[in-house]
Amino acid sequence: MYDRNLDGQKLSFGVSGKLWKNVLIMYDRQTDTLWSHLTGEGLIGPLKGKRLGTFPAAMMRYSEWTQLYPDTLVLKKNTGRGSVFGNPSRDPYEGYYYSSQTGVIPEKYRDNRLHPKTLLVALALDSPKVKGEQVAKVYPFADLNRAGVVNDRFAGRDVLVTYCEGAGTGVVFDRVLKGETLAFELVTDEGAKGAAACRFMKDRKTGSRWLRLTGLAVDGPMKGARLNQLSTTLAFWFGWKDYFPKSQVYRHAK
Repeated sequence: MYDRNLDGQKLSFGVSGKLWKNVLIMYDRQTDTLWSHLTGEGLIGPLKGKRLGTFPAAMMRYSEWTQLYPDTLVLKKNTGRGSVFGNPSRDPYEGYYYSSQTGVIPEKYRDNRLHPKTLLVALALDSPKVKGEQVAKVYPFADLNRAGVVNDRFAGRDVLVTYCEGAGTGVVFDRVLKGETLAFELVTDEGAKGAAACRFMKDRKTGSRWLRLTGLAVDGPMKGARLNQLSTTLAFWFGWKDYFPKSQVYRHAK
């Protein structure tokens, strides 16, 4: 999710119909600059090299989202226009997730560390060594599912990566709170199903319980505290690696 305010100017965006490295290219209506949908960077035009700010967001099943945020505002389905995707309640890309197809443009970089269609949580942070550059690390869903929570350090940042198979998503937080680095572990509910089965985690220092997908402490000494969520992207490996070929890959120790 991007902030469309840039250098004091409010931009509005449309779909260019173009692809670059198998990723949609947007354009802004104010300057006609072309932008990467994946990185938020201006590629061609007056704003080339500029980068849009981001808002932390999560893509998950609607049923699980509304349990976390029951007062959520929802975009109306009845917009007055027909849907180009047919039934709006059905994911038009459902079959694509399980096919061998990897896009209309051949992969630029061959990287066999992961299967091309591996779903992952991708994290890009400013490089601590080179100003203006970003470094990236990816966390495959399968590895996160085995780990549940991952206490990690990347690009000079102490981060926490959480995953919930029932919600179909993973989230990354800064695990430094008020100057103190926290470490987390799973709290499981054997009788629960779906997202409820992976609802909680606890920090090892105080034993406080936290919501795994929102970073909010719900009981214990740290009740009311909230971890800062970092901006991430849910992506396929084949699409992400062409933009960040030097990405580190997290693997859960078996």
